[in-house]
Order: sequence, then C-alpha cells, then structure tokens
Amino acid sequence: MDATLILVKTGKGVEEIKSRAFGLPQNLRSLLIMVDGSASLAGLLRRVAQVPKAEESLSWLLREGFVETVAPGSPRAAAAAPTTSRMGPKQMLVVLSRDLLGADATKVVQRLDEAGDTPAELAAAVERCHKLIKLTIDEKKAEQFLKSGQALLADFK
Repeated sequence: MDATLILVKTGKGVEEIKSRAFGLPQNLRSLLIMVDGSASLAGLLRRVAQVPKAEESLSWLLREGFVETVAPGSPRAAAAAPTTSRMGPKQMLVVLSRDLLGADATKVVQRLDEAGDTPAELAAAVERCHKLIKLTIDEKKAEQFLKSGQALLADFK
C-alpha cells in the first residue's frame, strides 16, 4: 500500500462502528475507530505503532471493505473528513474504552463523561482511566488504552 494514501471508512466501516453489525474483534474495531479520513497510512501506522500486527490488520480491513484508500486532496478524502470528525475526542475515547474493555468499561466511561472537554482535561482523564484499568481490570489493557488514548488526543491538538 502507498503510505501517502488516506484511509477512510466505507459505509460498511461506519455501520460496524455504529451498530457492531459485522462483529469485528476488539483489535480490528479499535483500528477502525482510529481511521479518521484525514491521516495517511503512514501517519495512522505511527499512531498505532504499539498495536501488534497493525499493518496486517489495516490491510485486512481494506480487503474486507471496511476502509478504502483515497488520494490526499481528492473529493472523497474531503467528503470523508467532516463525516468522521463529527465524533469528538471524548466520544472517540468512550468508543475506544467500550471496545477495549467490553463490560468492564462502565467506570472508565463514567470518568470520561465527567471529564472536561479541553485537551488538558481529556489527557488527565486518560491518565486517571489508565490507572483505574491497571488496578482493577488488566495491566496490558491499561497500557493499550493509554497509548491509544494519547495517540487519539494528539490528533486533536
């Protein structure tokens, strides 16, 4: 794949995010969430560097029709960016939490909902949620949440 191409969600990808219609496993859903219609393949791979087999998983999402590549500046890229950016950083963190933690996400989502909306407040909330997940759920998931949450917030600065 050309690393300069932009990845955008297809209708199938958007439907999976909205309703879990296709039952993607957590790792694939998390990557799908990170596809925002503005990042190049290279940029997205930098953001998800901590995710095992990220490039293979993105290739699978592409092959299965959940995402597609478009040229930077193309009409499809311009049309996709506003659609995918409707979800703010807090909402994306909530989706990430639910995806990563499943039924254990309730307290984390509550903390995110109570957080302010500024980048600093959300960054602090990610740190607090990381500690909560580490202490009460799973250390590995805590680290994945922290890295993914920080990468997600970096895109909104």
